[in-house]
Amino acid sequence: MFESLQRLSLFPVVVIAISLVAETDRARAMDVSSEPILQFFEQDWTVIDERMSDIFVVGYGRLWLPPPARADSGGLSVGYDVFDRFDLGTPGNPTLYGTEGELKTLIDTAHRAGIKVNTDFIANHNGFSDSSTPGFVAAGDYPGFVTTLPNDVDGDFHSAFAGGERDFRLSGLIDIDQSKNHQFIRHPVTEGDPLNIPAGSFHDRPDPRNAQFYPDRDLGGTTVWDPALNQNVTLYNYNLADPMQGDAFTENATGLLMRNLRWMIQEVGVDGFRFDAVRHFDPWVMNFLDQGMYLANPRKNLDGSHDHVFSFSETGFDSAGFIQQYIRKDIDNDNLGQLGGNRDALDFNFFGAVKNNLSDNGLANDWRNVKNASVDGNDDGYANNGSQGTRFVQSHDEGGAYLNSVAHAYMLMLPGEAIVYFNGEKVADGFRAFPEPGRGDALGGVYGEDITTLVGIRNTHGRGNYLDRTPGGDEKEMLIYERENSALVVLSNRLDGGFDSRTVQTAFEPGTPLIELTGNAADPVFDPGNNDFPSLLVVKDDGTVDLRVPRNVAPGENGVEHGRGYLIYGVSGPQGVMQFMEPDGEGGYAAITDVLAGSVPTLGDDELQNDRLNGLTRLTDITVVTADTFKIQIDTNPVTLLGIHRDRDADGDAAIFRIDDGLDANGNGYVDNVTPGEVTYAFESFTDVNLPGYSDASGVGRYEQIIDTSLLGEGEHTITGRVFRRRNGDEPEVFTDFRQVIYIDREAPEVSFESFEALEEDYARDRQLVLRSEDGTANSVHVFFNVAANITDQQILDAVSGSNAASLLDRNLWARNLTDVVSGKHKVTVVTYEVTGSMSIQHLTGIELDTGFGLGIGDLDSDGVFEARDVELMEIYLSSDNGFFRAAGDGNGDGRLDLRDLTPLGDALAGGPQEALDAYDDLIGRALTIGLPGDLNLDGDFDLTDVDLLLDELGDAVFDYTGDGVSDTADVTYLIEVIGGTFMGDANLDGSVDLLDLSSLASRFGDPASSWSEGDFDGNNVVDLLDLSILASNFGRANGIPEPTTALVLLVLGSALRRRAA
Repeated sequence: MFESLQRLSLFPVVVIAISLVAETDRARAMDVSSEPILQFFEQDWTVIDERMSDIFVVGYGRLWLPPPARADSGGLSVGYDVFDRFDLGTPGNPTLYGTEGELKTLIDTAHRAGIKVNTDFIANHNGFSDSSTPGFVAAGDYPGFVTTLPNDVDGDFHSAFAGGERDFRLSGLIDIDQSKNHQFIRHPVTEGDPLNIPAGSFHDRPDPRNAQFYPDRDLGGTTVWDPALNQNVTLYNYNLADPMQGDAFTENATGLLMRNLRWMIQEVGVDGFRFDAVRHFDPWVMNFLDQGMYLANPRKNLDGSHDHVFSFSETGFDSAGFIQQYIRKDIDNDNLGQLGGNRDALDFNFFGAVKNNLSDNGLANDWRNVKNASVDGNDDGYANNGSQGTRFVQSHDEGGAYLNSVAHAYMLMLPGEAIVYFNGEKVADGFRAFPEPGRGDALGGVYGEDITTLVGIRNTHGRGNYLDRTPGGDEKEMLIYERENSALVVLSNRLDGGFDSRTVQTAFEPGTPLIELTGNAADPVFDPGNNDFPSLLVVKDDGTVDLRVPRNVAPGENGVEHGRGYLIYGVSGPQGVMQFMEPDGEGGYAAITDVLAGSVPTLGDDELQNDRLNGLTRLTDITVVTADTFKIQIDTNPVTLLGIHRDRDADGDAAIFRIDDGLDANGNGYVDNVTPGEVTYAFESFTDVNLPGYSDASGVGRYEQIIDTSLLGEGEHTITGRVFRRRNGDEPEVFTDFRQVIYIDREAPEVSFESFEALEEDYARDRQLVLRSEDGTANSVHVFFNVAANITDQQILDAVSGSNAASLLDRNLWARNLTDVVSGKHKVTVVTYEVTGSMSIQHLTGIELDTGFGLGIGDLDSDGVFEARDVELMEIYLSSDNGFFRAAGDGNGDGRLDLRDLTPLGDALAGGPQEALDAYDDLIGRALTIGLPGDLNLDGDFDLTDVDLLLDELGDAVFDYTGDGVSDTADVTYLIEVIGGTFMGDANLDGSVDLLDLSSLASRFGDPASSWSEGDFDGNNVVDLLDLSILASNFGRANGIPEPTTALVLLVLGSALRRRAA
């Protein structure tokens, strides 16, 4: 079972080796419950992204999201009326859920947490508009489609008057005729190509950017045999490195659907689809859609194998034989040259049976109508082995059973795929009947933990064959089934009070203790004070247990209807705690206490607002890690169930951990477990401390691993610690998961300049500044324009307020608008915060704009002419010691106004009027007298930065102190000795040339250097013998102290260089 354990060489070696023998022999040919699918509808992509920590902690393995493409009926549409399949929302024009960028970020976050993502895909229809809609055809109708043609009045679609289940307009939505073969370049790239789709005034117009919607055939294709079509087909992929290399080609409407599928998988990043309304088109269409999906996923499994796209289809209620047409599971990993499918069908027959027999009519409810109703039995005769059929008990289309919690308990403990539906209630207004409400507790929180508890039990105990253990004659009102040697599920559909006592057979070994896992048995509402439901069962010598089947009304005269007529008994997993530790500064580790706390919203009187808050609010606490290393530590306790029954096997015999979706976190050069489908997949072994509780007489276990934080990027990461119960070789794995989320915060959040474009095409003065969060951690950005250089950081922070806050334009893109922007080189000061409180102050300089407001550099008053007034203003600004900033004056774009800006000013004025040139010449003659002597950067002080400025500007006449028309080393000498009052070679300007200066020079001798303080005294950008000579000639000079010999200087230099070399 544990590939990694075979490589462990840590104490206790003997115990681990013994455990290995048992683990390696475990049988795997058993029914398995996959991590459940969470259908998350009616919420912004950004909110779902932010709630990924909750989704992970609960234990969902896949998301099903609503249709992401732009809808025909506008921004409040759920998305089933598709308008443009390649438009997923743009900044400033989002869909109901957000933008393409936000969806991609959500998917990236999910993938990092090991969670797959499916979106709805509509291949049956587009929106409500058609050729009779005024102006629709002229505008270009549906991008990539034609609603009418000269030779086909209905274009790519069925007639509005067509009948029959596969041709009519479902809910009035225009129905695609996938059998038609109108060949066009449907997203035209080149103007004038005769193969282009007919263009409208807005849509279907040739655009070079449309190349991104096509695969790049120059990358080469993969030719495979498609047995469903009885022909070879060549599959082409998108160029993810350079999307604009796509090659446009002709296709029919079905071809567009295939291309869109591949684009969604490769460019957007989805892992599969829920196909909408498949009964309303011919089953053969799905074979073509399989082409679009086959070998499309570029994200491989950790062992290098293909992670095949998994999809499920909405067929509606029908015979198992009808539904079977839409199920295809024939991909052969040993023969990938033959195209196959990996698609299932939503199990409507299961759903209908559950809803009808867990109703509010207890007398009519009948488990016999439920337990074999699934389409699961149509392939191999086993209705409950999970081989096919994606089960659900409520959805956006269908309300659930009256006994909804019983339905979920039944479904979630079955083998195979299962869906839990959650509605984020973004548009909860009391009038919108679609989508249907979901389970408010699907992520836990204010509406309880029933579903999250069941999801957890499914993940820890959802292995083992399905065995019906219902006593004969009781099948109508109760269902008891076992997940062989793992758990016993006890269900009732009765709506009267009390319970039913039964003895049932199990496959557990005699003496095995079974603990009630849901918490129902210990709940005083469920069992009001009579201890009617035992929390612990012990298997008797004949393999049976005595239990009580709970009805959906609590026992007793005043028993309430709780609707939780279920119990789940199973072997106990290990018990303990996982925590994160950081270096304590004394050679040890201490628990990390810095936490981003989750919260549970407080319920009020407004039910709609309660539902909104339930959809929005993150529940999970997130540990903040700031150190260079941290430690994962799991401590397990000896398990004594209910304080009375010692369960030695539950002490645990092995533990592993996983960071994100699989990372070599223990430093052995590879991820330890890489076999897809195993419960160990993507997990690592604990190699620092690995002491199983089962191996110690005390029953106490400990597992530790020190993690190099630099392996993880900034922001959130998921960590799972998994500790296994000791099991015999033929028993299914049972474990306890410790799922937590950390936030890496080792670097301040920073932004980069993205754009500063005009808000309107024909008016350049009003601009929108767009900044990109470099690591995606920014949660608040504040922007100041053209702040003077002498404004301190504290003054900037004091000015932060809502009035200068940027708005979130797209995921990781922040925007702030500015009106009447002048031409010039602008400076943007940005204060960026992240959720931890970490912040940064950045000055983005030299952002050059030509807005038509002024001439730019040199036009200081932005009046559109160069004149003497501009020179006068420049002098005023220079004299302010950087108390002002003017974009038209910052000629070198460094965010300061100083003497270095005079040369660009002169260049700009060169063609100006004579009076401006005369004023400029006069200013140059007085330039070095502006401000304090030697304060070349006009920051109010003479210091090393001024010396470096002069060294950088040697050759510029502006800095000519000696009057020879050029700045050179003589001017450096003047600055240092006459103005600075010290000597050439004084690297730190402390008034003497001494060993400190020599040490600075020696530390960089022979290396490129750019500063006076590093020993580059002649400004040639290298510390060499010339600089040493300058220093040596003045060594020891200070207040009349005599010079030492040059030999001493060389001796000291040689010693320093030897130390450096060592």
